[in-house]
Amino acid sequence: MIMIKKIFFIISLLSFSLNVFGQKVHSQYFFYPKEQDSYEGGEKQFYKDFHQIIIDKNLKPCENKAEVYYLKVIVKEDGSVKYLKDDSNSEMALKNKCTYDLGLEVLKYMDKWKSAIIEGEKKPAVASFFIVPDDLFDHYKEGYIPQYDAASFESMPDGISKFREEVVRRIDIDGFNWSNGFKLVVNFTVNTEGKIQDVTLEESSGVKEFDNRVIDGIKRIKKKWSPAKVGGVPVNYRFKLPLNFRPM
Repeated sequence: MIMIKKIFFIISLLSFSLNVFGQKVHSQYFFYPKEQDSYEGGEKQFYKDFHQIIIDKNLKPCENKAEVYYLKVIVKEDGSVKYLKDDSNSEMALKNKCTYDLGLEVLKYMDKWKSAIIEGEKKPAVASFFIVPDDLFDHYKEGYIPQYDAASFESMPDGISKFREEVVRRIDIDGFNWSNGFKLVVNFTVNTEGKIQDVTLEESSGVKEFDNRVIDGIKRIKKKWSPAKVGGVPVNYRFKLPLNFRPM
């Protein structure tokens, strides 16, 4: 229970690489260690094979050249794969159905998956790739990897630091205190218009009013972001924001 007393808190903000959109993943799945590839030959070989399958199977391009999809799979211990849809790509599947369908079709013929090795054992792990169809048909070039630009706060080089400052100013925690430190994890999306949406807590603090103040504080930040882009196309960008609260 949070008790009333003067407090002090520290905020850290984590951005993410291409293989994690800050999304919550089922606990039975792992992520690949940085030194391991989910596909034999790495990303370049994945896209090269993707392009070759398009040619071999005479697949058709998407009419909308701006479509982008975030393809995610679980690579099992035996090297087989299972498609994964979660909060990072389910909306994209609806808005980019042609690319979604293309990805699933090509996936049937890809057979160079490599299981993750975690502490010496094969484990089921999440692999993910951005699919930009316009780059994978006639425009494909050897060595291709999609160009990715992360979302940035107010288009500033030190935007993350500025956002931290805004978070500290906006969250009103007057009247609350606790005897032991704790952490809350806030998830939110920077949409294609550069606005914050879908602000949620992974777990409650146990006090609804406190939870609401944290969420409302994030929502009150109205300054715009530059949206993330893949191949020049704006995409939603999911953040995971850990908030560490320590008593003074």
